[in-house]
Amino acid sequence: MSHIFIRQRGISKFVRQIFQRNVQTTSFFSKDDRFCVVPSAHNLDPVVGVTIPEFFWSNLHKWGNATAFECGVSGRKYTHDQVYKQSRSFAAALKQHGLKENDVVAILLPNVPEYAAILLGILEAGVTASPFNPTYTAHEIATQLNNCEAKAIVTLPMFLPQVQEAKAQCPLLKSVVVVGEAQPGCHSYFEMAKVNSDGVEFLKGSKIDTVNHTAILPWSSGTTGPPKGVMLTHSNINTNLLQVTQPGYLATKPFTGGNEQDKFIGILPFFHIYGFLLVMAKTLYHGAHTMTLPKFEPKSFIDSVRSHQPNFLHLVPPLISFMANSPDVKTEDLKSIACIMGGAAPIGPVIINRVLEKAGKHFLFTEGYGMTELSPVSHVSPVATNNKKIGSCGVPVPGSLCKVVDVETGEALGPNQPGELCIKGPQLMKGYYKNEKATNETIDAKGWLHTGDIGLYDEDKYFFIVDRLKELIKVRGFQVAPSELEDLLRKHPEVTDVAVIGVPDERAGELPRAYIVSKSSKPSEESIHKYLETKVSPNKKLKGGVEFVQAIPKAASGKILRRELKKDYLSKHAK
Repeated sequence: MSHIFIRQRGISKFVRQIFQRNVQTTSFFSKDDRFCVVPSAHNLDPVVGVTIPEFFWSNLHKWGNATAFECGVSGRKYTHDQVYKQSRSFAAALKQHGLKENDVVAILLPNVPEYAAILLGILEAGVTASPFNPTYTAHEIATQLNNCEAKAIVTLPMFLPQVQEAKAQCPLLKSVVVVGEAQPGCHSYFEMAKVNSDGVEFLKGSKIDTVNHTAILPWSSGTTGPPKGVMLTHSNINTNLLQVTQPGYLATKPFTGGNEQDKFIGILPFFHIYGFLLVMAKTLYHGAHTMTLPKFEPKSFIDSVRSHQPNFLHLVPPLISFMANSPDVKTEDLKSIACIMGGAAPIGPVIINRVLEKAGKHFLFTEGYGMTELSPVSHVSPVATNNKKIGSCGVPVPGSLCKVVDVETGEALGPNQPGELCIKGPQLMKGYYKNEKATNETIDAKGWLHTGDIGLYDEDKYFFIVDRLKELIKVRGFQVAPSELEDLLRKHPEVTDVAVIGVPDERAGELPRAYIVSKSSKPSEESIHKYLETKVSPNKKLKGGVEFVQAIPKAASGKILRRELKKDYLSKHAK
C-alpha cells in the first residue's frame, strides 16, 4: 500500500478501505533506469485499485455543500454534492440506454458547469469518455467519431447542425445527448440527470484492472501526423493528479472549511488534458470553486477575474501575453492572485516578468511541462523555487524519470547539453487507440516516451525546453499537425505540392502558413482560404499566410525540409 497517499492526502474512510483491500504497490522502474537519468526528488507509487470517480470523490464529505462550478456567463452553478449526484444519475441513464463497458461516448462541449458531471457519469457507467474540440467542423467530428467508434455524443443545441451532418457519416453513432433545451430526435441531459440511481451498480476499481482499463480517450497528434486517440487509464489520471498535488509541487490546497476555498477560472478547455486535469479534476479533488468560461473573450475573461477573484490561474502563453500587454488588465485585477501556472508551450522570461511587474507585488509563477500522452504532467516548478528559475519548466514530478538524449546516437547527455527529452513514469499512456505503429514510434522498448521536444537541464536538475524536434504547430497551446493540413490541401484541384509550417505570432504563439506549388492556372490566396473554410477548425486556418512557390525543399528521402522554409521565413520577416 502507498503510505505516501494514505498519510498525505487524508482520504475518506470509504476510499481508505478500498485502498487497504485493493491498492498494490507497483515497482515501475527497471534496474537500468539509474544510469544517465534525472529522477524526481520524491518517490511515489502508482495509484491502483480505484476508479477516477472514486478517487475524485474521496474527500467529498469535507466540501459537499461548497460551490464547485459556476458559469461565468449565465451564473448557473452547482455544489460538489450536486455534481456528484448528477454524475450518478447520468451514469444510470447511460446504462439504461444499453451502453456497455468499453463503449465510447464523445463529449463535444465548451466549458460548461455540467462538464464534470457528464464526464464522470460516463466513467461511472464503465464507459470510455472521449473529449472533442467543440470548434471542430462536421468533417473533423465525423473523422474522430469513426476513429474511436463512438456510440453516443453529448453536445449543445448550437452544435447540432455539425453533429447531425457528422452522424450521417458515422454508422456506429446511435445517440445524441443535448445539454440545454430539448431537441427533436435527441436525448436531454437534464432529464437524464434526474434518473433515479438507487440500486445501480457503478464501476468499481476493485472489479477492474485500473492500470489497463481505458477511461479517457483525448486526442493528440503526438510527435507527428493527424490526431490520434490517447488511451489514458484510471491509474494514469489518478496517479498524475496525485503527483501534481503533492505538498510543495503546486500552491493549491484542499478545502477544509476552516481555510479559504481555492478559486480558479475555467478558461482552459476541459476537452484539453491540461484543462481537464489541472482545473476540472483539481477542482473536485481539492474542493475548489471554478468559474467556467465557454471561450476566451477579453471582456468576459477580465470581468470573471474581477468578480471571482481567483487565487490561482492556470494559463497558456497567449493568455499570459494578453494579461501582460492588454491595457484593460489593471494592477488591481491581479490583487487576489497568489500563483499563476503556465503550460502547453514555452512562455519565456520577458512575458513572465512583465506580468509580475504589472501585478506590483510578489506572487508565485510556476511553469509545467507535459503532453496528452503523459496524462499530462511530467515536470513542474516546485513552490520552493519561488521565481528563481523563470523560464524553466521545473523538475520531474514525484515518481517520474527523465533523460535528455543525443538526437543522432540516443546517448543520455549530462547537464546543459541539449537533446531530445525522454520521460518514464506511471502517468505514461497505455498507447494510441488501435494504432500500434504510432505507439511503438513514440514509446521505445524500454518504456521511455520520446517527446519530440529538445530540452536540457542545469546543474540543479531544472529543465528547459529550447526547441521542437517534432514539427507540430502550437496555436494558442493547441497542436496543429502540418501533415493533416497538407493532406487536405493536396486535394485542391489546383495544388500540385504543398508544405505547411508554423510561423511566430505574438498572441497565438504560432500560426499555420502554407507554401504551395500550383498547376498552370495559379489559384488565388483567397481561394485557398475559402477551400479550407468548412474543412478545418479556426486554429488550423492558414492565418500565417499562403505563399506560392516553384518547388518545396525536400531531402533525398522525399521528406519536406520544413526547417529550411521556416529559416527563410524568419530571415525575411525578422524585425
